[in-house]
Amino acid sequence: MDWLGRLAADPAQGPVTRLAAVVQRVRCAPDEIGEDVVPTAVGLLRESAHALPVRRIAPAPSRPAAPTPGVAPQIVAAFEDLDRRTRVYAPTTILLRSFHEALGARVPERTVVLAEQLSSPDPGSRLDAIRMSGELMRTWRGDHTRLLLLVADQLTTDDQEVAAEAAAVLEACHPIAAPAREALAAHIEAQRTAHGPHIWATPQALLRRSHQEAVRALARLGDARALPSLLAALDSDADAWRAIQVAGHLPQAAHELVPRLCDHLRRIDLSRRRTEMSASAILSALAVLGDPAAVVVVADMLGAAVRMGRHNITQSALKTLGGFGPAAAGAQDSIRSLTTATDAHVRPAAVAALWAVGGDLAEAMPLLLGLLDSHITFHIGDAADLLGEIGPPASIALPRLRDLLTHDYEWVRVHCAAALWEIGGEAEAPAVLDALLQVMTENPATANHVVTCLDRMGSLAAPALPLLREQLALPRRGGRFQSIDDDEELQRVGRTLIARLATPDEFAALVDDYLI
Repeated sequence: MDWLGRLAADPAQGPVTRLAAVVQRVRCAPDEIGEDVVPTAVGLLRESAHALPVRRIAPAPSRPAAPTPGVAPQIVAAFEDLDRRTRVYAPTTILLRSFHEALGARVPERTVVLAEQLSSPDPGSRLDAIRMSGELMRTWRGDHTRLLLLVADQLTTDDQEVAAEAAAVLEACHPIAAPAREALAAHIEAQRTAHGPHIWATPQALLRRSHQEAVRALARLGDARALPSLLAALDSDADAWRAIQVAGHLPQAAHELVPRLCDHLRRIDLSRRRTEMSASAILSALAVLGDPAAVVVVADMLGAAVRMGRHNITQSALKTLGGFGPAAAGAQDSIRSLTTATDAHVRPAAVAALWAVGGDLAEAMPLLLGLLDSHITFHIGDAADLLGEIGPPASIALPRLRDLLTHDYEWVRVHCAAALWEIGGEAEAPAVLDALLQVMTENPATANHVVTCLDRMGSLAAPALPLLREQLALPRRGGRFQSIDDDEELQRVGRTLIARLATPDEFAALVDDYLI
């Protein structure tokens, strides 16, 4: 350790060597990181940026926007993304990754380091820093406004590889990317002005990726300024799948998007292989947009999927029809026929759609009780969710739901506890609360489901306060998939609950501790 300290301070050594000594010392003693470590590292990083040569990023080969024959475009894109992730562009990147790993939850300090990385004159260093910025924001909680703005600043660079990566990170971080909204919109408008309205399908691979990623990021923010490029994609069928994936985030444009999405759905030939991802994505977008004008084409897709034995598409079509509610009554007979399907996923989807479309309790309850007695755990969870949606009229299910609170699988217990509350109300509160707290302690991934139910329980959820405080105090993202989406929702609901349930003094203490 002493030798590393002397090496780090030795002016006779080059800045990269001294930076390596600082990083190695931090890795050896991560609990002894002093206040001078980050400023020292930043200074050495600045020196190394001037000492190392600036090198242009080697251009990627240009490819046509047309799909690769016989391979789903989503698969092609996934492998291209994997290839990009394996590339390292700067000689200091591996060293800096080790430094960030050692700094761990110190988000403000890591942001300072990344700010310096993002100011490098070397485009490869900035590109690697953009990726590290995305990793930080996806993994750790905190105020990432400064980092988002720094990444957004990279959209205006002359290097399209860097601009594309910045846009991709902003899309991946879209739940918190609102501070970058105007930068994204300006970037898109500048590109359309410079290269024309058909830039979405430009044969220049880097420019195309830069534009498409920025459009997708802006669309995920619900900003209609992304719409012209999305419509161009749907009309030209060039990389249309990328537009379809984000179309559901623009419900205000449903009147323009839904007819085009329906046209794409009609053109899918289920007799061909590798169509499931495309069909399911369109169905998902139509479900979110919720325009009943799509009922007929979705019902037609359901019929085709059943005939072809395409169970995944059948399930997706059922979910979409269920989302239309009574407007899909014309498809009720087709839906009903699938409530006895042998496929494990189709059956519960059909039962849910039948209830959503028909609302016939006498018809739905026997089917739901049958699912509740299934040995397939997700059948139980799906049935419990639907019973909770029905509420008190489903009281016949209460005894079985109570029994299921002792199930071995925590995901069954959390769904059944939530259903118990929705159906039985205050009388079930003690058992529900006990089950929820036990489940969240046993498996933190259930936290989103737990806090959603606690939120509905009002003041009866007060005993959960210690666990909620503990959850919000964690530095690492949590929730169902530890994703930004799930974690931001978990934090939002958790803060709302604490603000409602805590005493004024407790609430003030939480504000002081930055938990609220």
